Amino acid sequence: MGAAFVLVVGASSFAAEPRDISAAIETLRAKYKLPACASAVVENGRIIALGATGLRRADREVRVTVEDVWHIGSCTQSMTATLVGALVDSGKLRWDMPVSEALPHVPCAAGWSGVTIDHLVTQRSGIAAMGRAEWRTLDTGVGTAREQRANFARTILAKSPAQPPGKFAYSNSGYGLLGAILEHASGESYEELLRRHIFAPLRLTSAGFGAPGTLGKTDQPWGHRRDGDRLSPVPPSPDSQFPAALAPAASVHLSLADFARYAAWLARNEPRLVQPETFAHLQTPPGDSSYAGGVWKTELPGIGGAALCHCGHMGGFFAVFFTSPRRSCVVVFNTEGGGWEWLGDEIAGAALQAE
Repeated sequence: MGAAFVLVVGASSFAAEPRDISAAIETLRAKYKLPACASAVVENGRIIALGATGLRRADREVRVTVEDVWHIGSCTQSMTATLVGALVDSGKLRWDMPVSEALPHVPCAAGWSGVTIDHLVTQRSGIAAMGRAEWRTLDTGVGTAREQRANFARTILAKSPAQPPGKFAYSNSGYGLLGAILEHASGESYEELLRRHIFAPLRLTSAGFGAPGTLGKTDQPWGHRRDGDRLSPVPPSPDSQFPAALAPAASVHLSLADFARYAAWLARNEPRLVQPETFAHLQTPPGDSSYAGGVWKTELPGIGGAALCHCGHMGGFFAVFFTSPRRSCVVVFNTEGGGWEWLGDEIAGAALQAE
């Protein structure tokens, strides 16, 4: 492992080479029969440990590396929330701005009158969750990603939310709607905004969108779905991803080191991408919830101490980050499924305690 995997947030100096923790996480990979997994630990702004073990595909003898790229699913939501914060700082949005004001050209059903930008960011808008069957058949036209997100906004705002705003209810649709709002407020595409406001300043050079691998190749890890003990590779195609309208909820892929760099930034705001008061707002849940701006309040697995986290699964991948000002950890593996959160916690705990 070379200097490319030494992370120094907000500094130019280089530190000692990270410790290899592949053996520590291999024990859990083998125990739970994962094709592959990887993890990195950040302490005081630099990567101190990382490791990767297993196969890019369960049916191919091609091993993963620490340079490989992984889908991070709904961990993308903290990035989307940060973009909202950046536009709040520039005066283009307000936390208390009603959705009807943010998208003045879109007719809104009466039930949207009290829903604000902050309700969307903190998952308290009242929008109902959208299941896999619904998003697979979502019809938002065949135009550009921006046009599809605009069409999605018209569709979702034509009907009142399932319940009044104010109560937490996790919904990817709310973050899809934020994508349309960000694009209208900025005049840029969601993807352009992420590149300019987050990827470039944090030097996340591996970051991109959609499945990380290439059809017909084993150049990156493939996702997998499990049926009992059987693992089925998920082709890296658009069919395995959210439609463009929901991309702001779960679309980003990046390398292990870049994922760790981003997680460390989430706890420190170094370099400063949003104003301190905006950063604090994004990390402070409403009084009746533990979910803030695309992050949950929690503790570091295995060692304790306050932290922020989010997990995600998409296209046969699972990812989770835990971050605090002193120490952060990211975990990825190429087996999808809601309900794997406990395993992400267990691998993170092993990585944080590995010597």
